[in-house]
Amino acid sequence: MRVLLDTNIIIYRENKKMTNYSIGHLFRWLDKLKYDKLIHPLTKKEIAQYQYADPAEAMTLKLDAYQELKTQAPMAAQVATLAATTDKNENDRVDTSLLNEVYQGRVDLLITEDKRLRRKAELLGLGHKVLSINAFLTIVTSENPDLIEYKALAVQKVPMGTLNVNNEFFDSLRNAYAGFDAWFSRKCDEDVYICRDDTGQLLGFLYLKVENTEENYSDISPCFQPKKRLKIGTFKVVATGFRLGERFIKIILDNAIEQNVDEVYVTLFENRPELETLAMLLSRWGFENHGTKISTGETVLTKQMRQYFPELSPRQNFPNLIYGVQKFILPILPQYHTSLLPDSILRNENENDFLAKTPYRYALQKVYISFSSERNIRPGDIVVFYRTGVPGNAGYTAVLTSIAIVEEAISGFASKEEYMGHVQNRSVFTNDELENFWHQHHGNQIVLKFVFVKSFVKRPILKFLWDTDIIAFPKGPRPFTRITDGQFNMILREAQTDLSRYWR
Repeated sequence: MRVLLDTNIIIYRENKKMTNYSIGHLFRWLDKLKYDKLIHPLTKKEIAQYQYADPAEAMTLKLDAYQELKTQAPMAAQVATLAATTDKNENDRVDTSLLNEVYQGRVDLLITEDKRLRRKAELLGLGHKVLSINAFLTIVTSENPDLIEYKALAVQKVPMGTLNVNNEFFDSLRNAYAGFDAWFSRKCDEDVYICRDDTGQLLGFLYLKVENTEENYSDISPCFQPKKRLKIGTFKVVATGFRLGERFIKIILDNAIEQNVDEVYVTLFENRPELETLAMLLSRWGFENHGTKISTGETVLTKQMRQYFPELSPRQNFPNLIYGVQKFILPILPQYHTSLLPDSILRNENENDFLAKTPYRYALQKVYISFSSERNIRPGDIVVFYRTGVPGNAGYTAVLTSIAIVEEAISGFASKEEYMGHVQNRSVFTNDELENFWHQHHGNQIVLKFVFVKSFVKRPILKFLWDTDIIAFPKGPRPFTRITDGQFNMILREAQTDLSRYWR
């Protein structure tokens, strides 16, 4: 496999003044998979002109570790046509030259943190070959689980004072914020969410703060109106390919619901690729640009917690839900249930069996695949997951476990590539199983993209569904079994689960 590396990847790899720890993960995977690491001649020229290199000549010498393309591919007509409408300066033209190497098949992949370059790739139908670091890591960890360096990633809530402020994980925060160490010391008794791998290495850090209506927001423009808010005080996640960012988003929004706040906000710089990635992640989950923090120039992003916006997707509205939608029960086999829905683990299951080596377990947005003929599923619909039971004793061992909302229901796939693009890395199935599904069913499958909402406090059993005539005895629910609002309310009461703070 020939992998072309963009200039920004090389700079972050070789310049010690810059900090992006995801780069280390990237290069370890490239080495483990024995992929050729290539650079374009124009990248070498850009590096020589790079003003932050220390010195530029020293960085240029390090390029001997990479294989330089010996020739440049002739410019393809379609690439040139796109470039004529998008390229404004020399950097854009260099990006086009790199993209042309992919288009002409001279290299297999291009890895870049430049989102504009990735957008150009999508316009050329090359989105699957021009990847961010995190997208590349997600693919290779999913396809090569035996090569993963650590057994599991665990998110924990711990006092900040239990962490070592001198850990290199905090270097980028220390460089960005004057007085970071002093702030860290003052907050020593406050709780933070962290993620470590099983070697103890920090991969994620999240500090949250509840602010009441009397908080002073004079440093924010436009100035906030008085509201109860949840502030994302400090948030950093290393790209590992495991969608840890989504796991932390779930923690943020769970806290927002628990604290019953009106709004969530964050201030952040966008002057480094990992911060641009973080801003894009927050945007995917409904955070919008509000303005600026005057003293630092940071961007202020906000998410409203009291209103459902019909023009936005269910994912962007999450965790805000609307009640007047269709409601379904979806069965899932025990061997897949807790892998797909780890927050809904049963008491009789060993949690260690579900510590993840797969990205979909950490993803907040997931995929359910069905061969049902039902196609009238709409974004925003509510699904109740039903874990099937032991044959002969299903009435007491089959249970309703959790609630999710539909983001998208897709069927009628035109090609295997289109199908695989929707289901890989967020499904419980292996690539071989997905390939078999395609050969057996082709585009007749329905792929349900959903967002996990909440686990039930109590798990209603199948006998309860029989006793209340929600399901006819002695059967169990079929895929996409419709239920009425009244039946849904009965399930919530039996499950002792309150969704009142979610409804808008």
